[in-house]
Amino acid sequence: MKLKKFRIKHYKSIADSGDCYLTDTISILAGKNESGKTSILEALEDFDTDRKIRENAKPIKSPDEKPEISITFIVEKDTIKEILQEISSSLKATADIELEVIKTFPDEYTFSNNTLENEIFGGKEIEKTQKSIRDKWGKIKSLHEKYPALGGSLFDFDFTNFANEKTLFTNFKNATTPNIPQIDEKDRDNFSKFLTEVETEINNLESFFATKTKFFNALKKWIPNFILFNSFDDVFPNKIPFAELETNEWIKDLSVISDLDVTTIKNSTDRDKHKHKKDVNVTLNKDYEKFWTQDISNLSIDWDSQFLYFWIEEDDYPYEPSLRSKGRQWHLAFYVKVSARANENVPNIILIDEPGLFLHAKAQEDILSQLEDSAKEVQLIFCTHSPYLLEADKLNRVRLVHRTKKAGTRIENKVHALADKETLTPIMTAIGLELNAGISSLDKVNNIIVEGPSDVYYLNAFKKILNKNNVNFVFGGGAGNMPFVGTILHGWGGKVIYLYDNDQGKKDGEKNLKDNWLVTKDLILSVLNTAGSIEDIFSPSNFKEFVLGDANKTYSESNSEHVKKSKLDKVLLAKKFLETCQNGTSINLDKTTMDNITKLIENRPTAQLS
Repeated sequence: MKLKKFRIKHYKSIADSGDCYLTDTISILAGKNESGKTSILEALEDFDTDRKIRENAKPIKSPDEKPEISITFIVEKDTIKEILQEISSSLKATADIELEVIKTFPDEYTFSNNTLENEIFGGKEIEKTQKSIRDKWGKIKSLHEKYPALGGSLFDFDFTNFANEKTLFTNFKNATTPNIPQIDEKDRDNFSKFLTEVETEINNLESFFATKTKFFNALKKWIPNFILFNSFDDVFPNKIPFAELETNEWIKDLSVISDLDVTTIKNSTDRDKHKHKKDVNVTLNKDYEKFWTQDISNLSIDWDSQFLYFWIEEDDYPYEPSLRSKGRQWHLAFYVKVSARANENVPNIILIDEPGLFLHAKAQEDILSQLEDSAKEVQLIFCTHSPYLLEADKLNRVRLVHRTKKAGTRIENKVHALADKETLTPIMTAIGLELNAGISSLDKVNNIIVEGPSDVYYLNAFKKILNKNNVNFVFGGGAGNMPFVGTILHGWGGKVIYLYDNDQGKKDGEKNLKDNWLVTKDLILSVLNTAGSIEDIFSPSNFKEFVLGDANKTYSESNSEHVKKSKLDKVLLAKKFLETCQNGTSINLDKTTMDNITKLIENRPTAQLS
């Protein structure tokens, strides 16, 4: 079962997180401190079937609200088939399904009925049966009004509390049956027939609901374990007593990743023990050295008759793990625990709160390498505000977490959906080395400040197409920050112009530059002479083929409006187009697109820029 999305309600500071869509491998929750990232991971941990939702999850401002965590899984057809066989159901699994499972405080699991009923349990048949019961029950009520002496208490079937409605029907049937002989013969037969048919259909529904309950109880066993690593306070030990080897968690984890075998250590011959020690150390270091590149060192295991020892060997000298830096201790614990959870033969979802918090930038890149390796086996979700754990070419993994006074913690699925500078800082830092590389290229005096990351990518692609290298595009950090970036470049001796989309933002930006920064009008340009954004430089046919990758796509609005309407990630589209140009792929743009590109790149204010 794969996680597709989750939603959290009434959990600590989270009134309603909104839907958070996940990738199949690594999903990243990025945001500033106190935004609610840790609470999100704790909520997901509380979804685990071996836990209850923690008592302190109840929201302080709304103590009567019950915390609720809903997760939508993709359940594979083969899994459904096994569950149906387990509960001895004759129903068939025909395809993978999306299934939303909801956990409500403290430990109540339910699931949305529609998917199961429609995809597995024949939802249309259920609706048909319920309608039939209502229709026949209406006829029974009409006859009862005609013959009040039948007795019994009437009610309405709405199927909100089916068990209670079945009880009410049984009581009604038992009360009226003895009195049926007192009514007219024709009505007598109809009344008896309707009672029998309703009873049969109620029993059929009950059987369906019982099967559904059995299915869900069996399904719970397939729900992955949610494992949260938040601090690793249980640091990697220096040694473990022999008497504790069978029960020690570290030994269990090492057994998963290195084939360490307690029986061999305790009971085999000296020769076998020596060989096993050598094999374990070789296996352990061969894997660990891929994920720790900061120095040349080895992780070593040894034992005597009383203890199993751990050593970190540097320059041929052994050190206890406790003598190394806190970052090194954390990384060692991280490596062992995450690797073990990823490789044990059970379904796990790994949750990590601020990985690499004690490590410098280079070591955090090693963390990413470890995460990538583990994500081959399990889904991972981690939260961070470190730019070194965000990769510019994988921003589709990032979900932004922010907190407002009214709505509490919210999750945005698109990287550029927010204007919160603190939340976006790690994102912009992560891609800034790429986007703002031009700042260090002041031998090129033709500097053009642009609004967004997508502008930089497209414009550098256009430079590549035209083979024009005498202009430098610099990311301005949004329309409001462009004057600051331009002033810095100007102070460093660069010549600067400002480039906007031709929209209201350009009008506001131009007014700000002229009124507050004394920038002349001829240094303020727009990407097009007509209204539009950077995407509208392309003809629709070129944009569909070379940017969207679908020449047959149809839409009537402008390219930029289509991107916005379809909720596409404009930055990733632009970056992909630049990479295509850089890879030497043949791109034959039509005259409309080439004319727009040429006007934009070549027709600059020549009096100010050389």
